[in-house]
Amino acid sequence: MNVSDDAEKTAEHPSSLDDWLGRSFDCACGHRHEVPIKRIVIERGALGAVAGYAQEAGYRHVTLVADKNTLQAAGNQLRELLEAAQVQVSVSVIRENTQGEVAADEEAIVQVLLDTPLASQALVAVGAGTIHDIVRFVAHRTRRPFLSVPTAPSVDGFASVGAPLIVRGFKMTIPACAPEAIFADLALLAQAPQAMVAAGFGDMLGKHTSLADWSLGRVLLDEHYCELSARLTLEAVELCTGHLGEIAQRTELGMRKLMEGLLLSGLSMLLVGHSRPASGAEHHLSHYWEMVLLRQRRRALLHGAKVGVATVLMAQRYQALRELSAGEAAARLAQREVPGREADAARIRHAYGDLAELVIAENFPGDNGTDARSLKARIVERWGDVQQIARAVPAPEQLSAWLEAVQGPLTPEQLGVEPELLAASLTDALFVRNRFTILRLQRLL
Repeated sequence: MNVSDDAEKTAEHPSSLDDWLGRSFDCACGHRHEVPIKRIVIERGALGAVAGYAQEAGYRHVTLVADKNTLQAAGNQLRELLEAAQVQVSVSVIRENTQGEVAADEEAIVQVLLDTPLASQALVAVGAGTIHDIVRFVAHRTRRPFLSVPTAPSVDGFASVGAPLIVRGFKMTIPACAPEAIFADLALLAQAPQAMVAAGFGDMLGKHTSLADWSLGRVLLDEHYCELSARLTLEAVELCTGHLGEIAQRTELGMRKLMEGLLLSGLSMLLVGHSRPASGAEHHLSHYWEMVLLRQRRRALLHGAKVGVATVLMAQRYQALRELSAGEAAARLAQREVPGREADAARIRHAYGDLAELVIAENFPGDNGTDARSLKARIVERWGDVQQIARAVPAPEQLSAWLEAVQGPLTPEQLGVEPELLAASLTDALFVRNRFTILRLQRLL
């Protein structure tokens, strides 16, 4: 069916998550959208609903995947509930790496594959973003459904299809599958550390700059753009900023609204089949920092905390765009020499070392049909649209105030990102993904 008045009405009420479940429709953007998720439960005691759903779905044997902390926080209780419902449970507890952390990498993926008996009919992800990334990939590759049990409202990837994985040290997002059902227990979420709550909020603030980056791609490169997905994403972040006090205090209402926002953002990605609505230059900075810390064998930083700080940095660049006149932009474009493919490849090899060939393959998959001269001309022609996009991004000071309210880090220094790493990332993080963002526009100006 075509997008109906009901679909448009649903998009105006982002808290009605149930209205999206199991839907399939043709969108005005020209693509067909599908939401395979069958059930979302966000309430106190949602953990108790998992066993009933497993029985209803006919799952007699499942594999529960957790780490040592989430096993204690919810996994053991969930196992007892499942077994009391006559569901056999195998358990995979992801081992920590040499830095004492759980990482979504090849080792963790192989561990879950080995820990999952052939008789297991479904996987159950009990944890935050990393556990879900591992399970999402394994579920997709083994053609099993998976159930999502978030233990902290820390990321927006619970409902999405992409699995951000570390493959040979390079952070890449691999298409996988969405969960069949999501069970977010408000009592459990309220017990999450404040840092993880702040990380979830920081991940949501990043939508302001990711949506702006997506709009740049639409205006300057005629990239496919879905108004419905973009509107859902914006309403998701506004749902969170509109309940800032409750989220900061970790009230039950605050945890509900933050989780609803995170899941709506995930649904927006699910609709279009990629992370473009929710991941732009702010995420590329985060991924770059993560890869460098990994190479240096340093402890990782919370994804959402990095995204929040990077969002402020990218908002500063959008603010600079607002202050640049059309004449000034045209003059800069005329003067700036754009590096060619060979120069960029050399720069990537210098910045990314052993990962360079992977990064080069990401950035130069083939001729994209857009040369620097025509792109510059398009930027001059559409400068009014570029500035309109920039004006939609909140001021850096506002973003910082929101982050401070939830006790999140505000600056790279507070994260432990040194000036040298920051400078390198502002120059080279644009190569993390082959996407047009404020970082790619900035180097033309």
